[in-house]
Amino acid sequence: MDIKTLSKKFPIQTRAIILDVELLVSTIIEKEENTVSIKTKALVDTGANGSCISNRLVSACRLHPVSAMKMISAQGMSIAQVYEVSMILPNGIQFSEIPVVEVAGSKAFDIIIGMDILSNCDFSFSSDDNESCFSLRIPSAKKLIDFTENK
Repeated sequence: MDIKTLSKKFPIQTRAIILDVELLVSTIIEKEENTVSIKTKALVDTGANGSCISNRLVSACRLHPVSAMKMISAQGMSIAQVYEVSMILPNGIQFSEIPVVEVAGSKAFDIIIGMDILSNCDFSFSSDDNESCFSLRIPSAKKLIDFTENK
């Protein structure tokens, strides 16, 4: 696999990593399956075990669930619908047929990129006095980064 990288800089006061992504969804129109491309925003969330999709985007794309699962969130435990989508990050990396769980969503983003995707990458978030930078590399270099080593 070719090495692909992505970096995005943010103002220092930024409290969320939100990326522009392209979502590829299969829809059935007049008994014919079509793939539709949708540009949307995605939150990078290391606290999410899996990736999620907003109920607004599910409705807009007329997605059909492939399964259901128990989900534990800040609101408690619930049964959530699971869908399959493909996602392309700004650097052209495509994640195909990833399961995404339906959630309420946010005005700022429709996708949550969770650890199911991030665990395939090396990534960092660093800051100086003026800005912050999110940087990602896939595939992983298979070398652990530990800032406590070699102080």
